[in-house]
Amino acid sequence: MKKITALFLVGFAALHANAQVGINTNTPKGMLDVEGETLVESYLVDTENAKASGNYLLLTRSKDSSPVGKVKLLDISLRNVAPVNAYNVVLKNVKQDEVVNLNTGLETDKYVVAITGAVFTVAVSAVNTTTTPKSFGSYSTEVTKVAKAGKNYHAINLSFKGAGTTSSQNGTWTVTLNVFEKSLVKDWGTFTGSVSKSASPAYSGVSTNTPLGLQ
Repeated sequence: MKKITALFLVGFAALHANAQVGINTNTPKGMLDVEGETLVESYLVDTENAKASGNYLLLTRSKDSSPVGKVKLLDISLRNVAPVNAYNVVLKNVKQDEVVNLNTGLETDKYVVAITGAVFTVAVSAVNTTTTPKSFGSYSTEVTKVAKAGKNYHAINLSFKGAGTTSSQNGTWTVTLNVFEKSLVKDWGTFTGSVSKSASPAYSGVSTNTPLGLQ
């Protein structure tokens, strides 16, 4: 750790002097250019921009930017979830079947939230009243947003399509949420072509930024 600290002290001192520093390279391509693998065992604390408590900045090495291997700083001071995480949420005694604008507490400018699973039990959907075996009909899920104290948060909506439950019985939702840090989301561009096989040309207009596996 002492070696790493010394390394960055030398690097940042050179940065302030407007010099280019190369480690394992005689031709640095930036103010600090490190060739080879870099092991980071800790994080930096930025007290210049947040003197009260400091911003905790995790040092990461990028493989998807130019140049490859560019050192990035990931702000972890306000993060209370992993970069990618899954949460199981159980909502009991839901009035019939409907959940409206349930605030997740996850800010929209920091996270992306996706509902990857939703199961409704206990009550029976009025769409289909078959009870042996129970059939709960089809339901809709939606991620929306709500405002609170000047901030926007992700919220979730759950319900059966166009129906409540038999005898207005309350039920239970078991929901799986996948949560991603917004910094991980990539912009693949806009698709402007055809999505039909019968069109001419078929499946045309794929964005040049779209990964090959999704074309």
